Amino acid sequence: MKEQMRPTGNPQGKGMVPVLDQLHAVAPWNVTAKSPEQILRDYCLSSLVLSAMFKFRVVPGNIYFLYRVGAEWQLSLISPEEWGGRVPGAPVACCELANDMTWSITLTENVRDDEALIAALQQFMGGFADRLASAQTLESSLPVYEIDLPYQQRMMATALSASLRSSLVLSGLSGGGSQQWLQRFGSDALLGFDALQR
Repeated sequence: MKEQMRPTGNPQGKGMVPVLDQLHAVAPWNVTAKSPEQILRDYCLSSLVLSAMFKFRVVPGNIYFLYRVGAEWQLSLISPEEWGGRVPGAPVACCELANDMTWSITLTENVRDDEALIAALQQFMGGFADRLASAQTLESSLPVYEIDLPYQQRMMATALSASLRSSLVLSGLSGGGSQQWLQRFGSDALLGFDALQR
């Protein structure tokens, strides 16, 4: 008896269309040459935002809000003022996604006096520094494809990697030692702690 061939699912590859659309939507554009400090800052701040939980599609130019909820970071569309008394956790920062798929953040004033938030940010920086220390170059530390990240964060991490690689090439900094850059600029300046202390 002849063995029946089972049709494989998705023979035309139609399941890939949404993924390809998403990759196209998060493709970085308007990437420019940057200083080592700016590249490292973009990498650090973007890594912090992408370590947060969120299940929505982020769009360049919009403002988002980072909170510390329990032991997790959470990105929200809702500001602390809009939450009112129902705020989910301690406000940490206002965040904005640029067209080159890097994030900028402005720490909230309450971070200055919140020892738990400062400790959480320092723990994040320790992990970031460890990632840089274990890599030969900044490029080899980039999150090209992070299987452990949820879908939206994974897409954004891939876009971030493409953006930072392009900036490194445009700046003539490919193959640079990120660990030395981190030592030179310091983690407080990268996260914006220095601005809070003024």
